[in-house]
Amino acid sequence: MLKRQQLNFRFFVVEQNGNNTFNKGLIMNAAFAEVRKIEDFDCFVFHDVDMIPEDDRNIYTCTDAPKHMSPALDKFGYRLPYMQLVGGVLSMKPDVFIAVNGYSNLYWGWGAEDDDMAARIKFKNLGIVRPPLTTGRYRMIKHSKREMNPAKIRMFLLKTVKNRFMKDGLNSVQYKTVFVKLTPLFTHIMVDVGEPPKDTNKITSMMTQT
Repeated sequence: MLKRQQLNFRFFVVEQNGNNTFNKGLIMNAAFAEVRKIEDFDCFVFHDVDMIPEDDRNIYTCTDAPKHMSPALDKFGYRLPYMQLVGGVLSMKPDVFIAVNGYSNLYWGWGAEDDDMAARIKFKNLGIVRPPLTTGRYRMIKHSKREMNPAKIRMFLLKTVKNRFMKDGLNSVQYKTVFVKLTPLFTHIMVDVGEPPKDTNKITSMMTQT
């Protein structure tokens, strides 16, 4: 598909080491940091691994504003569930990703890290670009969902994005690179993002102080 679009591209598969609770935002930040060490790319497409594009006209490039490339998902009847949705496939120029300070590192478990990103985009007055629903179509590979992070913590984090997003993100990401392997079709990067906070969770302790 990308060859038919006549693009220069490179695939990076960035994976969380071990079986601890999933942290998508932290992985995306680590991915950006590691890829930038390899080459100075002018466009990054943050792509959930379970999303399969259905239309060649959905061009895998960046615009000045963040581009939510997957507004029409089969799971949602090929409709956009809500206007601030940026999950699934999101393309951003590197300077834009740096401007919003990447993703939050605090969402341990599935859910709401993409809504946090949408809030960051909003607070930087960047806007969101989307292809038409007729072309921005994707099919989701069926799979069992990861453990969700507690609703109370998700809601708290979403309420506090404005006050913390320039301190919690790309500029504060902590991880260890386990390996970087070149294969004929993609570069495989394994990162160790550590374990979720234990002690009733530092996020929970933050909540009791508000």
